[in-house]
Amino acid sequence: QAMKSHIIALLYAVITCSSTDGRQFLDPHNSYQDPVSSDAFNESKVHVTQDSRHQPEYYGYEPTCPDAEDIAPCVCTYVSEDNAMDLDCSAVESEDQLKQIFKSYFPFKNFVLFIMHGNNSITVLEAGVFNGISFESIIIYNTNLEVIELQALDSCYETAWEIDVSNNMITSFPFDELSQFSKLSHFRIKKNSLSMIPADAFNGLTALELLYLDGNHANIVGTFKHLPSLSWIGLSSNDYSLTNYTIPTNFIKTGSSDLGYIDLHGNNIVSVEPDAFDIVEGLHIHMEHNALSTLDEATWRPYLEAQVHLWAADNPLVCGCDIAWLFGEDQLLEHVSTSTTCTDGERLQDLDPKIFDLC
Repeated sequence: QAMKSHIIALLYAVITCSSTDGRQFLDPHNSYQDPVSSDAFNESKVHVTQDSRHQPEYYGYEPTCPDAEDIAPCVCTYVSEDNAMDLDCSAVESEDQLKQIFKSYFPFKNFVLFIMHGNNSITVLEAGVFNGISFESIIIYNTNLEVIELQALDSCYETAWEIDVSNNMITSFPFDELSQFSKLSHFRIKKNSLSMIPADAFNGLTALELLYLDGNHANIVGTFKHLPSLSWIGLSSNDYSLTNYTIPTNFIKTGSSDLGYIDLHGNNIVSVEPDAFDIVEGLHIHMEHNALSTLDEATWRPYLEAQVHLWAADNPLVCGCDIAWLFGEDQLLEHVSTSTTCTDGERLQDLDPKIFDLC
């Protein structure tokens, strides 16, 4: 009977100290715990913290950085308040060194942030460089990076909500694989050296909210469509982007009811065809520093009637009968920026409406 009781007690101890999937629960009375496999850590979910970081949940486990000497000069930081890890590889000295770092042992494969800034050594981000390590935010800026190869970011297809590769020297980016980033909401590739940007590459990114393509002096090919969450699109300083410097019909047709800003300043734009953009109440369209000589009624009346705000300063506007429609009883001029002037410098708001009586 005593032996039977002892066996029952042992069985009870085994049952209460083990989970149904074979992992041991942490016993506060036992200083030694069996290690948990990295696969268990990587079965993670994601939620957003109050400071907008996307924090993984590791079922109560605290993520662990790789050994510092294995990944040097990259630096892994554990952010305790978010229960998440960031990786800073700003000091990496070569493409080969970066690849070797990601071949090291990583107890956790899910990071929040990858950052590289001020780096003068990396010119190519090679295919598969992250070796299965995923990131939710990828920020590379102020570097000599020229090429991001196809599948360089493939481990982040299902995790990345932000890609910011601004202020580099990028001439080649794998736009064709953008559709595979299912959570991508912020994309910035400002101030690089792209010669061509395929607008169609963004179409269908249902989570995309912010799109910054400014400062590339690039040829923008195609149209921006089917972006239902987009709130801001920046296309400024791409002054070689449009055929005959004309914005065509259906150029930006996102279908987003949240679209708040279209920035096209500094592009040498001569004309805008009717129905070029979404019409959303409260939308701001920035056309400053272009080459518009008129505000064509067929183009702009539908927008101003929908209370879209047009910013048109620093354009060589000829204030003749072609803008008389702005001075009617519907007071559409109030939706044009007060800084908008004629070629002689006089503000449109200061013009006497009577000068248009004979138009």
